[in-house]
Amino acid sequence: MLVGGVVVAAVLVLALLVWIASAGTGGPATLTANGHPLPGRSGASGAAAAPSKGEPTVSDQILGVLTQQSQALLAGNHDGYLAAAGGGLQDGFNRRFGSLRALGVQSWTPTLVDKPAQNADGTWSVLVRWDYCFGKGCTQLFPQVVQTSWTITGGKASIAKYEQTSEPWDASSLQAVTGRRVIVAGSGANASKLQRVLTKADQAADIADRYAHWDPPPKWYIVYVAGEGEWKSWWDNGDIGASYDGYSAGPRGIVMQASDAGQSWLLSLLSHEFGHVVTVGEDYGGIDDWWLVEGIADYISDRDGSTLRGRLPDVRHFVKHGWDGSITMGPPPQSASNEEIDARYGIALISVSCLAKKFGEPKMLDFFGEVVRKNASLESASTGVLGQEWAGVASYCAGQVRNA
Repeated sequence: MLVGGVVVAAVLVLALLVWIASAGTGGPATLTANGHPLPGRSGASGAAAAPSKGEPTVSDQILGVLTQQSQALLAGNHDGYLAAAGGGLQDGFNRRFGSLRALGVQSWTPTLVDKPAQNADGTWSVLVRWDYCFGKGCTQLFPQVVQTSWTITGGKASIAKYEQTSEPWDASSLQAVTGRRVIVAGSGANASKLQRVLTKADQAADIADRYAHWDPPPKWYIVYVAGEGEWKSWWDNGDIGASYDGYSAGPRGIVMQASDAGQSWLLSLLSHEFGHVVTVGEDYGGIDDWWLVEGIADYISDRDGSTLRGRLPDVRHFVKHGWDGSITMGPPPQSASNEEIDARYGIALISVSCLAKKFGEPKMLDFFGEVVRKNASLESASTGVLGQEWAGVASYCAGQVRNA
């Protein structure tokens, strides 16, 4: 969200998406905290059935077609990629082929999650997991699970149904530009904005790389530039709200609103979201960690002080009219005004900056890692890393907020 001229990340969506990216065995019906299924986006694990020594099984036939399709995709063979698509599926597979090729797909490896089950109409249903990565030299694979149905005729398998997911590259026809460290993609309607975003994104990557304290920075940062409809539909984020400017799905990529491509604070937006990529990794942490997660992202983006300057008026008002004195705040309530949201982010930024100034940036990062990435308590992380009891540290940084 843009409040007071600076960036506010979509916290709960980030938590959900990073959690989905790290799911190990939940399958395509992994549940969110609200109990709603998220079809086709889980990291469900599974192993392909071993090839039979006699006649090919249904699993053999389906996996053989998927393997040929993958090879065609990686080779840029459009006709080969569409060869097994049944009637009515060509548009979706055309869109998918173009988007994946534009993103520089380097790996697209199929696995059958379960054994094919025959339906009453004679078709076969099976979950398929694709492990993929984008960008030359990419090594970190991400899973996508989709529901598929197949017809088997004369020993030949054809795709009868293929789940349409909300992954940006699956839901939209994307174009892409590639820089030193970043791939920026968007639909044709926003193609003219991609190069400007790329220029700022390469700069943001250099900033975020400095804070890859626990793991190496990603080979490629990926930015999806979303139009209004895409913003509401990509990664099933219809509830995120139009006032937000960007959110992170961890190393899978970040999404930003296309309308922000020309803003003067674009570098701050990208640095903030890339900051999430390098700090939270595959685990967002708990709701109680909100102030640390957003505070460190703002800290990373605030290289010239503009983020804090933009937030200070709302921070000062909130401190006088509503702040309870605690720096360990959770996400803003749904009823919060833009000014209160901005103030809460500002307090989080001041608090993380306070830790860095008082104890040094390396210890601040270690403290963050203990609390957010290792789920340690504030008390144990404070005494173990900072060498002081948390109550005193929190009181000191609350004083810095009041004096800001």
